[in-house]
Amino acid sequence: MRLFSPSLNLVSLSFLVAILTACGGGGGGGGGGISVANDTGTADNNTSTAGMLDYEADIAPILQAKCTGCHNGGENPLAPFALDTKTLVESFSSAIHFTLESGSMPPAGALALTNSEKAKLLAWLDGEAYDPEEEILRVSLIEPLAWDVQPKNRDVFINLRPAEVDCDRDRGWFVEDDGLEVRTEFCNWASLSQQALLELEAGTELQFAFSHSVLNYNAPSTANLALSIGGTTVYEIAIDIPSESNLIKESIILPVAVNIGDLIELNIRNHGSNAYTIHSLEAIVSSDTELTYCPTYDSTFEAIQAVVFEQAGCANSLCHGDAKAGGLDLTPENAWDNLVGVQATGSSLDLVNPRRPASSYLYHKLSAKTFPGSYDVAGAPMPSAGGAISPGQLETTRLWIECGAPKEGSCGDTLGRGEEELERLLGVCLPEPDVVNVDPLDPPDPTKGIQVKMAPHDVKAEGEREICFARYEDFRDDIPEEYLDETGDYFYLKNGETREDPYTHHNLLYKSPVGIDKIHDPAFGDWTCADGPQKGELCEPLDKNSCGIGQCISEVQNSVACRGYGPQADARGGSILGLSSGPDREGFYTKFPAVGIFLWNSHVFNLSTKDAVHHLWRNLYFADDRRFQAQGINEIDNITAGTGTKPFEKKTECRDYVFDQGDGLLSITSHTHKRGERFFMTVGDELIYETFTYDEPLNKRFDPAMVFNSPDPAERTLTYCATWNNGVNEDGSPNVEVVTRLSRRPVNASPCPARACVAGNVGAACAGPSDNESCDSSPGAGDGWCDACIIMPGVSSDDEMFILIGSKMANYDMLINAEHKHATVAIVGPVADAEFAPGDTVVIELDFDNFDLIPPENHSDDNHGHGGEDPMDNGDHSMDDDDHSMGDGDHSMEDGDHGDVTEGHYHVYLDTDDDDADHVTDWSETTQLELPDDIAPGSHEIRVSLRAADHHSLGVEAKVIIQVK
Repeated sequence: MRLFSPSLNLVSLSFLVAILTACGGGGGGGGGGISVANDTGTADNNTSTAGMLDYEADIAPILQAKCTGCHNGGENPLAPFALDTKTLVESFSSAIHFTLESGSMPPAGALALTNSEKAKLLAWLDGEAYDPEEEILRVSLIEPLAWDVQPKNRDVFINLRPAEVDCDRDRGWFVEDDGLEVRTEFCNWASLSQQALLELEAGTELQFAFSHSVLNYNAPSTANLALSIGGTTVYEIAIDIPSESNLIKESIILPVAVNIGDLIELNIRNHGSNAYTIHSLEAIVSSDTELTYCPTYDSTFEAIQAVVFEQAGCANSLCHGDAKAGGLDLTPENAWDNLVGVQATGSSLDLVNPRRPASSYLYHKLSAKTFPGSYDVAGAPMPSAGGAISPGQLETTRLWIECGAPKEGSCGDTLGRGEEELERLLGVCLPEPDVVNVDPLDPPDPTKGIQVKMAPHDVKAEGEREICFARYEDFRDDIPEEYLDETGDYFYLKNGETREDPYTHHNLLYKSPVGIDKIHDPAFGDWTCADGPQKGELCEPLDKNSCGIGQCISEVQNSVACRGYGPQADARGGSILGLSSGPDREGFYTKFPAVGIFLWNSHVFNLSTKDAVHHLWRNLYFADDRRFQAQGINEIDNITAGTGTKPFEKKTECRDYVFDQGDGLLSITSHTHKRGERFFMTVGDELIYETFTYDEPLNKRFDPAMVFNSPDPAERTLTYCATWNNGVNEDGSPNVEVVTRLSRRPVNASPCPARACVAGNVGAACAGPSDNESCDSSPGAGDGWCDACIIMPGVSSDDEMFILIGSKMANYDMLINAEHKHATVAIVGPVADAEFAPGDTVVIELDFDNFDLIPPENHSDDNHGHGGEDPMDNGDHSMDDDDHSMGDGDHSMEDGDHGDVTEGHYHVYLDTDDDDADHVTDWSETTQLELPDDIAPGSHEIRVSLRAADHHSLGVEAKVIIQVK
């Protein structure tokens, strides 16, 4: 719901009232909006009396300021008559009246009349009294339906907050008859907030109205009500208990300016069963005041649609609107369905892959325009016409994708500032963050991979925990035999993909160090069903059907990295299997257990004010090409390097990693926590890695590998560095929302030493939480708060880490050179995204290395050619299955090894990974593929597969995407 335009000048009262009424500025009845003040207000400073106006005192100054620059009696006046005397003005009164009413004067481009100036001129011309109070407006700062729970980590009154808060919506507080009601019988702490919808100057008068019921308690006590705006307490009252019911109206003079989106927070703390109602909070302003309102949206995606897609022209009729450029429709009613989980044209990536910005082609296309060179994309970066979207709009899009790309609901940022950071980046107002659950990841084709699924578990509102639990898995019957190793207990893994809910810092999988014979060891605790209709019931872990559709898991315990969980064969536990397992590189593989007891380590946090449940799905894909085995890099010796970064300061630390001679660097990435502002790496003077997003760090691949062959260790040294930002804005000023705060530490973090002030004299030194006096803005002011800490080491998201992660291969050149005898093929033509029409003949040009083309067995050279009625089955260069099936029908040789085959032919497939599907067979460097007459418009894949003379696959392929008009 969009309440207001980004900037609205109050040209006329009636116009503004009409706009506010049409846009739903209030929640109905007496809700938010604007009205004319008739019982309060201050006379305009330029008005001499509150009755009949005087020409010299009231009218002449207006004419001199706005009219007589043109209407004068000089030598070269710009207007045909003068208005520099009372007599002249009176003689042209009818003309002046008409131009004022029609709005034709002052002319466009000239300094306009304010509302009060126009009203004064009309009143004087008509001989009527002028009432300045009619030009005073009441503008509501609040919308009753917008009240929501204030998150703990942004609660202005947190130093008074009880350990446990019990104040549920619709029981402890609710909105009724356009008022907010709080019932303290069911609410021990009410801290509710919403956003200021407009900007106001310091010194603006506010009127605050609230009431309370008869206040009773079993002993004399005090009730407290406080109001803060933008983090500054602007009103506070203590009310004696017992006390009679009362309606209280207070006038408040704003001590600070109010910005769009500033939080308005109401705090009520009370003893007994009492009720409070908040009726209104209004700004008293002149109708001449230029008010800038905050455009308000119901969801993050609605805001992105309006501010990013529509303002950048992406959804206009000539682009992704009616024209549906590239087959993509980004009109409001269709955009989400056409983006999320939809494969991009000209890329193997989805346009939006929930939780994975770096694997989302939409993000690549937008980033490539905003930051040229950040991603290589097919075709033009987006928007294709006009300028790039702003870095703030790009960052909001990234955060939305990382949030799970929800269609409905509001996302928060990953620093715990809720929706405020997204509001700042887009210049909009959004609701408090919602609980977001992403759509499940579809499991892979059973011939291509398997899916592991983490059992869902609770994530309490505004909570954080790191847990461990066990689950027995046996995938041996689900994995094709050719992907199992000689033991049958491991399979060959190439790569994987993950999808999880946003409530996570990491999810890791360990292979338990104990055998299956220990699965009933008491150290695992009770095994129960984690989900499904039998949730909570005891189960048998070795029985796949014990929980029906649910999962049988061991006792969930708080644990860091599963250390000490369950019966341990050694002090450390099993080897780690990160859920980004798999080298994801042609020819490389790793081994993954196919059976055993697996330990799930989940570090989860919930930045919303509602309880949530966390889910995760991981697809693991089999490795066909298994020539090389990668090694991991996981450098944790300097994990605490960020420790000690002072409040409101930055710190950069660097460490060295020395490769062994002959190592080839395959990929590199980084790991810090939320105050890791920048991570970069150099080799010598060359910057080889840089990332600015701790929660979605760049995973950089080196293809070919960066090889370190020098005997000199200095030339084999990679220097990796991180910069930690402990509360510094871009302009160097302190940021109390980003700095480490003692009061905001999650439950799994140890206390930190508070050494700087976050209120009062912000940034000043102090000596711990009992030293708030050192932070007071002036001696005895009582507004100081010592709460900012140094950065601490640890495992919570509020602590810091410094880890180098990557993959490499020893003796890289020696192994790769030995591999040069293996065949390769590349498609020279057609180029990617080349366009064709149905029925066209596609000429395919190929380039081969270490592979000689010869006719296949049972095929004569005399039949070699490019003819044929059906290019996908018949013709001189196509084969029937009977000609080359070898009796097994699966194109697999008995020994499965084709690494030394350097001659043969190839098969050409269209839009299929099935080797037994219809195909073209040929053995020349150029062949032809005739497209079917009924082929659908859009993207299509041509796949070329090298074959031995007996038609068995070598596992060497090349692919290209073409476009059919």
